[in-house]
Amino acid sequence: MGCLFHKGRQNASVTGKEDAKLKEYSWDKRNAVNLKDYTVENTEDGEVLKMPGSVNGQQFVIQNCKNTCIYIFDHANTVTVDDCINCKIILAAVKGSVFLRDCKECVCVIACGQFRTRDCRKMDIFLCCATQPIIEASSSIHFGCYQLFYTDLEEHFQQAGLSVFNNNWSSIHDFTPIEGENNWCLFPDTIRIQDYISLPASEELQRMNTSLLEEKSVVPHTWGPHKTPTGESCLVAFFSDGQQVQRAKAFINSLKIENPDCLLLMSKEIQMQQAGAEHVFKTNSYNSVVQRGLVVGLQCSGPNCIQSCQKVAVRIATGMGSTGLVYVSTNPKISQQQVDSFFNFANMQFVA
Repeated sequence: MGCLFHKGRQNASVTGKEDAKLKEYSWDKRNAVNLKDYTVENTEDGEVLKMPGSVNGQQFVIQNCKNTCIYIFDHANTVTVDDCINCKIILAAVKGSVFLRDCKECVCVIACGQFRTRDCRKMDIFLCCATQPIIEASSSIHFGCYQLFYTDLEEHFQQAGLSVFNNNWSSIHDFTPIEGENNWCLFPDTIRIQDYISLPASEELQRMNTSLLEEKSVVPHTWGPHKTPTGESCLVAFFSDGQQVQRAKAFINSLKIENPDCLLLMSKEIQMQQAGAEHVFKTNSYNSVVQRGLVVGLQCSGPNCIQSCQKVAVRIATGMGSTGLVYVSTNPKISQQQVDSFFNFANMQFVA
């Protein structure tokens, strides 16, 4: 029972001493989100173009579209694509998941953290995915390596928390396999992304230097672990100094010129510990340098691969003043073992 003489709240209201202000919370101060700005739906025979800054890390929804070209040149949080038919879709950089459901006969260029399809048919996917792509109850799904460039794309990858080197586009997991049939396949080597999708003829995109050409792509073209050219396998690792990404890209571009038959199969950007470094590099010489930050690792394979990689790596490192921040396999007898150790270690990190 309350005290009859207690007048705390009443007196406060009467005297004006009670704080009339309501508490303010951070979510009360956020700008209201208009979901229509982040939704494309019920569009037929149209074209939708989202420029940098228009999505800015929000969730995005695409649904019930037909014969429509949808270009999202910005970073997003997650994207769902439902019930779309014969559409062309570009999702430049998605931090989390891209989920395609009940779609058919679409061409998609997608970079994301996670990728999944369910109940999809006859889809052509050019993908950059940080984790293993998953298909479920889907058939006739064709996969190729993501290729795209525009001025802000590298920044959008960073804002989405994506690495251009962590791309598992060819390591597909099928949740619902059918015995004796393949629900998915990888595009042949001769396929070009420009044969499947084109960019709008827009002055804005021209100012952004937008391109689908492999040599301009922010994401390096990898052939995937399924590709086994004859010759040597070589591990090339670039250690952190703030320029390891630029050095790795310069190396990849130079190697294509130096030895076109030496192919880039896989790439990863990971954090290494001393024990992992000793296991991969077979020496403790790199124990201190791996602690500086992320390591970019490349698997190259082909004739005279080790010699070509060494020559290009030395030239790149010398030109950028970082000769002690690159490793190249030297012994063909253990180079494949080094490759397996590095990428197995990397895959364990992503599973974890």
